[in-house]
Amino acid sequence: MRPFVYAVLGTLACVLCICSHTRAQVIETDTLPSSSMAQNRWQRLTNKKNLVATGIVLNTAGILYTGYNWWWKGNYHPFSMKYEGFFNNYSLGVDKAGHFYISYLYFHTIHDVMKWAGYKPRTALWVGAAIPALYALTIEVADGYTSYHFSFDDLVSNLAGIGLGILQKEVPYAHYFKVKWSYFPSAFAPWRDASLSLSDDYDGHIYWLAVDLHNALPKKIGKYWPPFLNIAAGYGVSGASFGSQLPMERKFLLGLDYNLAHFKLKNKTLNTIKNLADFFHYPAPAWRKVGEDKATFGFPLH
Repeated sequence: MRPFVYAVLGTLACVLCICSHTRAQVIETDTLPSSSMAQNRWQRLTNKKNLVATGIVLNTAGILYTGYNWWWKGNYHPFSMKYEGFFNNYSLGVDKAGHFYISYLYFHTIHDVMKWAGYKPRTALWVGAAIPALYALTIEVADGYTSYHFSFDDLVSNLAGIGLGILQKEVPYAHYFKVKWSYFPSAFAPWRDASLSLSDDYDGHIYWLAVDLHNALPKKIGKYWPPFLNIAAGYGVSGASFGSQLPMERKFLLGLDYNLAHFKLKNKTLNTIKNLADFFHYPAPAWRKVGEDKATFGFPLH
């Protein structure tokens, strides 16, 4: 699940675009050049649409260049494909959940940031879908010419994440369901070159499906459920991290989740950042069951 790094870098890049524009607005009020030509140039530079478009292009180029240097450079092999088994593979499907979430998160991030910048809804929708689809296809084709192999499972998982994202923008009721991710280093978290290899620490990943019961249930029932809380089901694995000596077992969780989308902020920029933060699950009470062990209740981190 090497491309997981991409999701982190891409999301951070989009958030930085928003923050950069906010900073530019402050600078503009204090140090805007006096001449009209310089003023027009400055306004074009700090225009939200231009800022986001430039950020997406640079982020795409940076991701592909980084992928080439980290994983593909000097690793050429004849093209090959490999079926990995979806949820019956080396991580019991946690890596596939990661591929799904990566594209799902990318779609929502690009879509929401483009909407923040003032792009038309249909433009934001299709660009938001095209960019992560490009990433997924490019990565898999490039992997096909290396020792990693082209993975049909990975590509299907990525496209399914994009598909769910589109569905949530097009079907109002689908808004009440959200895929989230939480991570905390496991006891077997691998370290490489003094840095945490997050993508290999499968035991530390949990993927959640959060449901906004306040709005998803019929109004007569949903009104009794707190609007700031979701109920969430989580999935993970134990014993799959690189270097783990434990038997591999599936991990299931059921608990509460914080509904950040419920809190509306007047500031459009802060509201967009808050909405992006809602794609992550934060520690909350939950039942946790690993393999045949008895379920335990607490604030599970992984």
